[in-house]
Amino acid sequence: MSATPPPGQPTTPPTPTSVPPSKKDRPELDDDTRRFYSRVIGWLVLALIVAYAGLQMPLPWRLVTIAASLVGVSVAVFLLVRAIRKKLPITIMVGALIFITCFAFLLFSAGFQAIFWDASVQFDECLRSAVTERSTQRCYENYEHNMLDSIPGLR
Repeated sequence: MSATPPPGQPTTPPTPTSVPPSKKDRPELDDDTRRFYSRVIGWLVLALIVAYAGLQMPLPWRLVTIAASLVGVSVAVFLLVRAIRKKLPITIMVGALIFITCFAFLLFSAGFQAIFWDASVQFDECLRSAVTERSTQRCYENYEHNMLDSIPGLR
C-alpha cells in the first residue's frame, strides 16, 4: 500500500466552497417602528400591573382585573398577529405569547370569582376574620363547599 493517489486523481483534497450565510427575511426596524412597539409593550405591562393589583383588592374592585385582562388579551393578540405578518423579531412574538398567557390566567381567576360572587364575598369576609391556620383552612373548605352548592344539579 502506498500513500500516493492513483494516476488521474488530484493529490490535494478539494477545498470546500464557502456559502455566504443567508440572512433571515426579517427587515431592520426603524426608530419610529421600535418606538411604537415599545409603547405597545409598555401599555401591556401597565395593564398587567393593573390586572394583578385588581386581583388583590376586595371583590367589587376585582372586576377591574376582568376589564384590564380583556384589554390586555386583545392588545397582545393584535401584537402577535402584527409580529407574524410583518416578520418582526422573535422576541416580540414570544413576549406577546407570554402576555396572552398571563392575561388569560388573570381573566380566568377573576372571572370565576365574579361567577361565584356570593361564595367569593363570604370567603373574603371569612379570611379577614381568620386568625389561626385552622380557621383559614375552614374558610377554604367553606369556599369550596359554597362554590359547589351554587352549581345547580351538582349535589
